Amino acid sequence: MLIQRTITALILFFLAVAAIFFTPPLVFAASCWLLCLIANYELAKMYRFNKLQIAVSMVINTLIAVCIGQVNYDLSQIIRIVSVATWCFAVPLVLIFTPKHFSKFAIAVFSGLLFIPAYYALTVLHALFGPWQLISIMAIAWVADTGAYFVGKQFGKHKLAPRISPGKSIEGAIGGLILVIIYLVALKYFNLADYLITYSMAFKFAAILTVISIAGDLFESWLKRVGGVKDSGSILPGHGGVFDRIDSLIAVLAIAFAIIRGML
Repeated sequence: MLIQRTITALILFFLAVAAIFFTPPLVFAASCWLLCLIANYELAKMYRFNKLQIAVSMVINTLIAVCIGQVNYDLSQIIRIVSVATWCFAVPLVLIFTPKHFSKFAIAVFSGLLFIPAYYALTVLHALFGPWQLISIMAIAWVADTGAYFVGKQFGKHKLAPRISPGKSIEGAIGGLILVIIYLVALKYFNLADYLITYSMAFKFAAILTVISIAGDLFESWLKRVGGVKDSGSILPGHGGVFDRIDSLIAVLAIAFAIIRGML
């Protein structure tokens, strides 16, 4: 399983790098939204939307995403507010109270709140800072996941959220945080991240985005638990569905954008 998971992750990484570095902006944006649409589809299927409901959800979210890109007005502050409200208030409330049921309307709303800000963050950060800076931000989620997985597997004894995801441990979360701190401090030391002005900022980014990464992972785990499924899909060998693979990433992108937008 680990070998299959690693091979899939490497393939996805190289595809992501190819899209970020070598595709025109329009193709890059379309590729990003296609991933979001697949995750949107998986989430809707998880909650047994019929074909018409799935189509309506995907079309509405696509229209919103397209309109946001075409509006002759800077919507980044609105996206920032939506991202913070979603990941710092709505998602933590769900994780605290762990509701046993989500209505289809709630899932439809969440699909917009989860994927549209992340898509916006991806395209805007790519345009403003370029491919290298975007990759360095995306890597925060990957580093946090990697640290949590290997440290948790080796040393995990205390459950982080046993009701939500029994496999996750406090030790794993700490391991993810330490690895992200090392990663961001290294970026700052070698002046590879324009958004890290000081070492203090690197530590703040690490603390906030590691917690947000974990929240994204736990939130998707709870959505799956309530939906009665093990994985969001089966399109990615060893990883499940697209939503399984990008749950932490969309959270990190949305909040990283919110923080960086607040600095500009």
